[in-house]
Amino acid sequence: MFIKFFKSSFFIQYLVIGITGLCLWFSAFLVPPGMPAPEGPVPLYSLVYNIFINMPLTATIIGFFLVLTETYWLTRILSQHELVLKNSSLSALVFLVMMSFLPGQLTLNPINIALGFMILILYHLLISYNKPEHLDRIFAAGFFTAIASMFYLPFILWFIFVVISFLVFRAGNWRAWMAAFIGLLTPFIYLAVWYLWQDDLIASALEFPAFFTNILVFPNPFHTDFYLLCGFTVLLALWGIFLFRSGPEKTVEIRSKTNILLWTIVFTLLSFLFSRSMAIFHPALAMPALAMVITGTLVGLKKVRVAEIILLVYFFSVLFNNLFIHQLVYH
Repeated sequence: MFIKFFKSSFFIQYLVIGITGLCLWFSAFLVPPGMPAPEGPVPLYSLVYNIFINMPLTATIIGFFLVLTETYWLTRILSQHELVLKNSSLSALVFLVMMSFLPGQLTLNPINIALGFMILILYHLLISYNKPEHLDRIFAAGFFTAIASMFYLPFILWFIFVVISFLVFRAGNWRAWMAAFIGLLTPFIYLAVWYLWQDDLIASALEFPAFFTNILVFPNPFHTDFYLLCGFTVLLALWGIFLFRSGPEKTVEIRSKTNILLWTIVFTLLSFLFSRSMAIFHPALAMPALAMVITGTLVGLKKVRVAEIILLVYFFSVLFNNLFIHQLVYH
């Protein structure tokens, strides 16, 4: 039973996870998908895009190792804070499969870059629990929110998520609020100086509010595989959330930290309104929370046979679509 196998966290488990990732991304290494074009004022992603636009294989390889790094890092954070079974690698497997569920995602893109910063923000917020004097970590959360938004502009809305974390942790004194706000403002001060140096400050500044005037505008059509696999993922997530919330009682600290992860699902939905052409990539922002709840559900089940069948069907659906169906229908 693979659930029992991944309850441990040794080299062999992570080797299998890496091989699983290679299988899921294999078609992208053969026929690399193009990087999505920048959407809105995203100066850092525009820089990355201009470097790698003519090197799709390089972009895919970097994207793969970025997702793999996020996989291992997220697993360590969840285990460290006891949000999943300690020393379990199952969350890594679930996260990696869900991060690879569409062929178009299998490259370097704004969302998997922003996701790395989101995991970094979670790292700082979770450590700051019950430690109101950790203003450096709260500053870092605001700072990295701003940096991530320069790769993917809708991520700026996640500053509200940082503020909500203060309320969940009951640590929102005025110094924490100011530290977070100064952290958010700092990268934009440097950006404004750069625009001023280029004599383009006013025009560039006006692009930011203009971006948020269009809601639910999706210029790229969603294909059938997006609806099917997204629907499958949502059903899997709802099943995991229902069983996870009705599971055994947790300590106040673990419950608060769990709620922080669950809030990321809310902000994924909120920021989806402005995702535009990045809509097929955008659901990745919810994957850390979904990996947590699905893993927490699986390790708590006494009878895992049905759950294993469901997960295997999900995995092979993603794999088959990545290797064959998408290539045949859309190329």
